[in-house]
Amino acid sequence: MTNPWVADTPASPISQVRDWMAGRTEGGRQPLIDVSQAAPGYPPAPQLREHLASLDWTGAARYGPVLGQPELRAALADDISAVYRAPVRPEQTAVTAGANQAFCLAVNVLCRAGEQVILPLPYYFNHDMWLRIGGVEPVYLPAGDDMIPNAERAAELVTDRTRAVVLVTPNNPTGRVYPPQVIHDFARLAYNRGFHLILDETYRDFREETGPPHHLFTVPEWEGFLVHIHSFSKVFAITGLRVGGLAARPGLLAEVNKVADCLTICPNRIGQEAALYGLRHLGEWVEDNRRKMTERLEKFTAAVSSGPYRTASAGAYFAYLRHPHGEEAEGGTTGAARRLFDNHSVLALGGDMFGPGQNSYLRLAFGNLDDQDIPELARRLRQSAL
Repeated sequence: MTNPWVADTPASPISQVRDWMAGRTEGGRQPLIDVSQAAPGYPPAPQLREHLASLDWTGAARYGPVLGQPELRAALADDISAVYRAPVRPEQTAVTAGANQAFCLAVNVLCRAGEQVILPLPYYFNHDMWLRIGGVEPVYLPAGDDMIPNAERAAELVTDRTRAVVLVTPNNPTGRVYPPQVIHDFARLAYNRGFHLILDETYRDFREETGPPHHLFTVPEWEGFLVHIHSFSKVFAITGLRVGGLAARPGLLAEVNKVADCLTICPNRIGQEAALYGLRHLGEWVEDNRRKMTERLEKFTAAVSSGPYRTASAGAYFAYLRHPHGEEAEGGTTGAARRLFDNHSVLALGGDMFGPGQNSYLRLAFGNLDDQDIPELARRLRQSAL
């Protein structure tokens, strides 16, 4: 008999759409436009590829420290300090096997089975999955029409079993960038009620704004309520190398060390080399990609706005589109996404893959695209609504 918590958790939407792909044949079909799983449409920087090719594999192929190479932890601390304009020390950071593992480790350390985590809707599906797999109860917080969660409404959901609230900004799936005041409101709620704010900023480096996303690291008590998640995967186009990061109090990271030691033993050493090189040398390359992604967002929203789909929210890598037939779509928006794939060769995700009450939407990861793909995507979306 299998673990019922695992058995009762559905497979991820990415696994589902890969099953759709398994039966696809190219004969007579339009070229596929894949806006399902967020991944940069461009390769890593040439100088990064050259650096990795020149590595001394004597060290790079061996185990390393569970919480990451000291040089990378120090560079991550320096990066957080620069971006948020507040001092963060290396011992307050850890390197993980991607942002997904960072979230899983945080939940493992903060929560026991039967406890609760407040999860705003629409959620990032892997977050919901991991809570359920561990027997932790997700308590859903519906967002408003602006796709921004409200801390006062979250306060009404707090119980003596609440151990954390999760924010993802820029948001996956909606692309919404939460205003600093919203983030601070949730931090104040967590601090006052004695639980943690898990703040996932995987897409931080693709915001239109260039100032600090918030000022939580300037709060002297931040260690007492904040677990911060970072990712190197998208910003340096190294998604397959699986490298992310955490910032939290050293005592909490000591507990993370125990869990991570049983999983990956250490983060990918090649990924760490790539992340370290990126932090030290690729600032201009990252800024150039940020500007390009901002321009792509403008082109995407302009192209889609002339059709029957309406943009509920968009930013960073994602657009959350209101389906023209909404809840009337046969099979919900997952069914609509399947027909969009079968009939128009566009691979997207239905909103109902991101939690209850989301079956009026489609999520498109437009960050995957080249600029020349956008008009064709808009054309196929218009055609699909006929």
